[in-house]
Amino acid sequence: MIRIVLILFFAWITTVQAEIVKIEKRGIADDIIKCEWENQKGVPCVTIRKTIPNSNAISDKISPTTIITKKQIEENNLIDLPKVLRFVNGINITQSGSTGQQTSVFMRGTNSNHTLVLLNGIPINDFSTPTGAFDFGQNFMSNVTQVEVYKGSAGAHFGADAIGGAINFVTTVDYDNRFSIGGNNDSKTVQGNYTTILNDWHINVQGGTHESETVSALSGGKETDGTKNKSIGVNIIKWFSDNLKFRSSLFTRNTFTDLDGHSLAIENGFSDNSFYAFQTGLDYTTKDSINSLTLHTHEYDREYESDNYNSKSYTVRTEHQTKNYGLGLDYKYDESLTADDDNVGLFGNFNYNIFSFHARKDNDNDSYKIGFFKEIVPNFNIRGNHSTGYKNRTLYTLEEQSNSNELSFDYNDVTLSLFQTDVGDLNTDGIELSYNIDNFTIYGSHLNSKKNNTLQLRRPEWILGVNHNTLLPDDFQLTTNYKFVGEHLDIHNSNWSTISMPETHLIDLGITKNYWGYDFGLNINNVLDEDYEAPHGFNQNGRSLNFVFKRKF
Repeated sequence: MIRIVLILFFAWITTVQAEIVKIEKRGIADDIIKCEWENQKGVPCVTIRKTIPNSNAISDKISPTTIITKKQIEENNLIDLPKVLRFVNGINITQSGSTGQQTSVFMRGTNSNHTLVLLNGIPINDFSTPTGAFDFGQNFMSNVTQVEVYKGSAGAHFGADAIGGAINFVTTVDYDNRFSIGGNNDSKTVQGNYTTILNDWHINVQGGTHESETVSALSGGKETDGTKNKSIGVNIIKWFSDNLKFRSSLFTRNTFTDLDGHSLAIENGFSDNSFYAFQTGLDYTTKDSINSLTLHTHEYDREYESDNYNSKSYTVRTEHQTKNYGLGLDYKYDESLTADDDNVGLFGNFNYNIFSFHARKDNDNDSYKIGFFKEIVPNFNIRGNHSTGYKNRTLYTLEEQSNSNELSFDYNDVTLSLFQTDVGDLNTDGIELSYNIDNFTIYGSHLNSKKNNTLQLRRPEWILGVNHNTLLPDDFQLTTNYKFVGEHLDIHNSNWSTISMPETHLIDLGITKNYWGYDFGLNINNVLDEDYEAPHGFNQNGRSLNFVFKRKF
C-alpha cells in the first residue's frame, strides 16, 4: 500500500512540474493580481487571484462551519480550548476541575468520543486512550490561528470518529507580531508571535506558557491543584511561483497537571502529557482547481503516576478540488503499545445545481453525505442534509455506525436548525437557534439525548448564550459573555448513583484600552462567583480578575 501511495505522490509531482513549465512559457495570467507590501504593517502581500475556485460553494452553504478567529480569541482573553468552545452553540463541556483538567466535549448530544479533532485537516485523535476521546483540557491557544467547528456527522469529509462533528485547529503564518502577558495571583500566561522573511521564505514562530494553581480539583480536597503548559509552533511558507506554494509547520506542547480521582484517597495524581505534530506539503492553485499534497506525523506521550501511554501516527494525503467536484486519497498508519493499524481512504464530492454529494470509502467502512441548498425568496434560505458516519473500535468501545439528518432555515441574520442523530441505541435530536449581527450574538439550543429511552449524562436539555462586543467612549472596548446551562444528569462520584445537577449562569466581562500602542485589559471571569460543578464532585473556578498587557510591533 505504501508503494501505491508513493506512486501517486510522484505522479502528482510530475503533473505539477509540467504545469509549472506551461506557466513559465505563457507568462503571468490575466487573473492574477501582483502586489508587494502593505506599508502600514509591513505585511507581505502575497499573490492574490481574482478568481479562486470555491470548491465547496454548495457544500459550505449546506453545512456551514463555525469559525473562531485569532482576533476573537484575543479579544475575549481565551487562553485554552474549553473557554473557546464554551461559546459555540450545540456544545456542552465538562471539565474535571479548573484549567488543564480532563475535559470532554459533547456535541449535539453525542458521546465525548464522537468528536474528531484535526490539525489543518488531518486527524490527531489519540487512539491510545481507552475510548478514543480527545482531552480538550490539554490544549492552549498560543499557536492556533483559528478554530473551525463542524457540527453534525463529518465522516464523509474526514473519516472515522466524526459522528457528532469535528474540530479543526488551523496553524499558519501569522504576520501580526505581538507579545502579551496576563494573569492574576493564581495564574499567569505569556504569549508571543514573530514573523520574518528571509530570501522569500516566510518564517513564523509562535509560543506561550501558562501556569496556574487554584483550589483542589476534587470537592473536599485539601491540596491545591495546578497546571503548567509550554507550547511552541513554527510555520514556514514559500511561493515558488504564482501557483505553487510550499508550507511546513511544527507544533509541540507539554502539559503537566495535578489530577484528582473520584475520592480523597487518589487526589495526589498527575499527568505529564507531551504532543508534537509535523506537517509539510505543497499547494498548486490554477484558475480552475486547487491541488494539495500533505505529509503529516504526530506523537502522543502520556505519563501518569502509574502508567505510560504512547502512540504515533503517519498520514499522506493528496487532493484535487474544483468548483464542481473533488477527489482525494489518504493513507494513515497508527502504532501504539497495544496495537498497530493502517487505513486507506478514498473520498470525493460532486456539486450540481442545488445539490451536493460527498462520499468516502475506508478499509472497512463507507460513509456519505447528501444535501441541498435553496434560496426560496431573497434573504430566506432552506438547506438540509443526510449523512452517515462511523467510529472505529477502541480498547473499551465497539465499532459504531451513525445516521444523521439536519434541516435549517436562514432569514437574514437568524438561523434555525433541526437535527437528529442515531448511533446504535443512542438517539439524539434537538433545535438550535442563533441571531448574529455585527458584534452581537445570541444563541440557544434544546436537546433530547437518550439511550434505550434513558436520558444521557452531562447533556443539558437547555443551553443559552449571549456574546457582545461594543466600543465605549474614549475608545474603551467592552466584551460581555453570558452562558446558561440547564439542569442535567450526572453520576455521584462516591456511590455512583444518578443525580441531578443544577442550572448555572456564567458571566464574563472584559474591558480593554489602547495607550500609546499598548493594549491594557481587565477580565472578570465568573462575575456572579457561581459555585458550580461541571461533572459532579469537581470544583470549577470562582470569580477571578485577570490583567492583560499586549504589545503589537
